[in-house]
Amino acid sequence: MPVLGMLWITWSLAVEDEQADLDAVASRVLMRAQRSTAQARTAFTELAANDAPPCSPRHIGLMRRVVFNTPAIEEVGYSEGGQLKCTSWGVAEPGIRFARPDFHFTDGLGVTLAVKPALPGGTTKLAYSDGSYDVLLEPIRLVDVIADPQVQLALTARDGRLMSQLNDPDRELVADLAAHPRSAMEGRYSFAAIRSTNWTAIAIEPRPALFGTLRRQQWILIPIGLFIAGLIVAAVAWVSRQRLSFGAELAAAIRKREFCVHYQPTIDLQTGACVGAEALLRWQRSDGTWIRPDLFIPAAEHSGMIGPLTELAIACIAADIGPRLASDRSLHIAINIPPELLASDAIFDWLDILTSGAGVNPSQIWLEATERSFVDDGTAHDAIARARSAGYRIAMDDFGTGYSSLGHLQKLAFDTLKIDKSFVDTIGVASMKSAVISHIIDLAKELEIAIVAEGVEREAQADYLRERRVQFAQGWLFARALPPAEFLKYLADHSDAGSGPQ
Repeated sequence: MPVLGMLWITWSLAVEDEQADLDAVASRVLMRAQRSTAQARTAFTELAANDAPPCSPRHIGLMRRVVFNTPAIEEVGYSEGGQLKCTSWGVAEPGIRFARPDFHFTDGLGVTLAVKPALPGGTTKLAYSDGSYDVLLEPIRLVDVIADPQVQLALTARDGRLMSQLNDPDRELVADLAAHPRSAMEGRYSFAAIRSTNWTAIAIEPRPALFGTLRRQQWILIPIGLFIAGLIVAAVAWVSRQRLSFGAELAAAIRKREFCVHYQPTIDLQTGACVGAEALLRWQRSDGTWIRPDLFIPAAEHSGMIGPLTELAIACIAADIGPRLASDRSLHIAINIPPELLASDAIFDWLDILTSGAGVNPSQIWLEATERSFVDDGTAHDAIARARSAGYRIAMDDFGTGYSSLGHLQKLAFDTLKIDKSFVDTIGVASMKSAVISHIIDLAKELEIAIVAEGVEREAQADYLRERRVQFAQGWLFARALPPAEFLKYLADHSDAGSGPQ
């Protein structure tokens, strides 16, 4: 197995290395073409700024100087009415017409792909044109970069027309890559194609060149693999772990049930009793390290794994505190529901784990959703109505930080409003938000909605909330989010009314 693994690794590394090399060569071709075109544009700017009479000795001398000072340019021509009047060689013979550009770059620079020379036996050139001037370039200069001898190069325009090539690349493959740029190994070739605003640069290498490199590596690596087989297996495992994407690791963690739930106590501000908790999902890797929720929750939402993660959280709640909730109907558990699950059938099937399985009353379950869950008022209204008809309570989480909060409160029927910590922090502090919390409390009372203040950390904040008759609070003043066993102990110690916050 170590030898087979080494063969596979050798092949993978050889393919990756070749693709990286081809990508680098294609990038160099693109840079070379851009640099040559930039030199042509600079030449046009210099030529357009001159005030010499057309085709005068001074004018021709200027064109010669441009050719001499610009490596990419072979010749400069000046034309009027489509007739070539003079070049950097001198005054042109009458009747020579300069070909119209085959196409234009996005900045208006004209491009003629195959300009035939007036001199017998001369090779075709590439021409750029701007205004009355044309400059001739040797096409091979656009792809003249350092590369292995067997690498085939091509440079095409955005529409696929071939501008330059080296080592006679496969024309059908070039046309396909010009239309659909990509880097891959297909059929007889490995290739890389990179597109910019005006060009597509292509590097192609026949696969036999890869096999030669592969065989040389295998003759070296296979004996080493036999000698240090155990070390290779360990290294492969380590590399695989390092290269495993976060999404794949998250999926594996869900399968291995590496997640648990911690419970943030909810306190009755008037009595100091613990009346419930908010369920907060936590991820502890198998190596003991903890992953922050602000990292794995967005990743789960983005990758479509938030459903299985929510189902796992509900199962943990049922196992951790389901019997305690069933034995005391005054307690509640708040569960965060992602926006995409609020209106789904699956969420009610999962909640059956608590209601039917653990015997928890639906009224003890608060379904918390952030304001972004209610962007579509029609869908949100139906989802809330369905949940409430099933007996669940609905809470708007992080009120004031999302979309049109006041409008949502007026249109949608909520049971509980959770005031975001950013507003609680302004209590007793001079801030633009300091007056907002008072209005939020008044609004909730007017709409007969229960209030939970989040992030209470100072006694002065708790006193202010009590004076305003806010019912519930959460925060480090009372307790941090606790593992199941610690939460059940905390609940037992703070279940008597009048015990006061601690």
